[in-house]
Amino acid sequence: MKKAIIVGGNQGGLNMARCLAEAGFSVEVFEKKERGDVAYDWTDEMDPKIFEELGLPLPDESGWFHKKDWTFVNPNESIKLFVKGGAQAGDLSMYRRPLNEYFYNLIKDKENVTVHYGKKVERLVLADDKVVGVTVDGVRIPSDLVVDCGGAHSEIRESLPESFGIPTRPNPGETFVAYRGFFKPKEGVEEPKYTNKAYLQHIGEKGISWCIYGEGMVDILIGRIDKLTKEDIDRGLAALKKDNPILSDELIKCGFCSIIPVRYPISKMVADGYVLCGDSAYMTIPLMGSGMFCSLLCGKMLAEVLQKDDDCGEKNLWNYQLKFYDRFGAYCGVDVLKRWLLSAEAKDIDFLFEKGIFDEKIMGNGVGGDPIKLSFGEILKKAWQGKSRIGLLLKIVGMLGDSDKVNAIAKKIPQEYDREKIAAWQKELDGFFNND
Repeated sequence: MKKAIIVGGNQGGLNMARCLAEAGFSVEVFEKKERGDVAYDWTDEMDPKIFEELGLPLPDESGWFHKKDWTFVNPNESIKLFVKGGAQAGDLSMYRRPLNEYFYNLIKDKENVTVHYGKKVERLVLADDKVVGVTVDGVRIPSDLVVDCGGAHSEIRESLPESFGIPTRPNPGETFVAYRGFFKPKEGVEEPKYTNKAYLQHIGEKGISWCIYGEGMVDILIGRIDKLTKEDIDRGLAALKKDNPILSDELIKCGFCSIIPVRYPISKMVADGYVLCGDSAYMTIPLMGSGMFCSLLCGKMLAEVLQKDDDCGEKNLWNYQLKFYDRFGAYCGVDVLKRWLLSAEAKDIDFLFEKGIFDEKIMGNGVGGDPIKLSFGEILKKAWQGKSRIGLLLKIVGMLGDSDKVNAIAKKIPQEYDREKIAAWQKELDGFFNND
């Protein structure tokens, strides 16, 4: 029986352990936190169809509630663009910690799975440019495969040798520092008309904020690209309170920052004896940073590859990356929209909202991770709407064209394993973003 080691005991790592165990592997999971501290104590949106795809029952409804529709707010807060349904219709807001327990309970009694809490993987063990195990507490533990679920700044990924061809760290502008806090609703205040508001370039800064009311709490996120200071948080909270009278000063839980990737999926997520999964592979929708669906599904994808052939070499594991890019390569195009929104002037975004050029279709698809497509008639209509700012409209058309171009590059991922062809494809894909 071949052995897999999983670095990280979040829901993606635990589900990966379940999938690989069912594929016939002996699995050990190493999680640096204690069991009760794993996963953030908050919610994330997820399509419930993932459980059907995984062949699992939906978790108990105490661990989730039905997502409400988003309302996007432009920088000067003159427009509230209500996006009903769209690409995320039917999504659930799922509590992370109960979800983590759900997947733990699925594997806790499996004979070929062991989960170690409070144990940090210190380093990879390499031999002849192949990962052959890990070191924990100074002890080498051999394995046939190491699955890295270590997050946006995975220390394991960042220590990889250059010969692996795997980008080791995100570039500036590709991570999002987010403050998340849940506050008590202010008493005697009328419930808001728009319950899920996302603020683009909130108070003119490069990032987003949101205010979500429901389940007896006000869920606040204040996020900025790469860096977030206490002063940024204080300014964001003050502005949100002004526009959302329901928000009180009384913090119920959380009130800290986390780092998530907001970029296209990593251009190479496999090597001999090594696989990336979840945030460590940047498997998130770039516009909103949501990636639980991807991190869960990639467990099934890897297991399908290894059930067919349990060879843990790079050539066979490349089939895992093919499955992921064939399903989620369009996230590359969404990254183009995200970068454009962050680089645009706040006044330009205001104009696009106020003239109806950015509408429910564009925002709904971007949030859901779908390609942004406009018909010729829709382009003509938007040209008329933006006739007073033709230069800006041309930039939008160019951005949408770039989104199509990078999606086309993503689809050109080599279908057969060939080191030279893969390296050339990587160079083209990464170069598109690094040279923008």
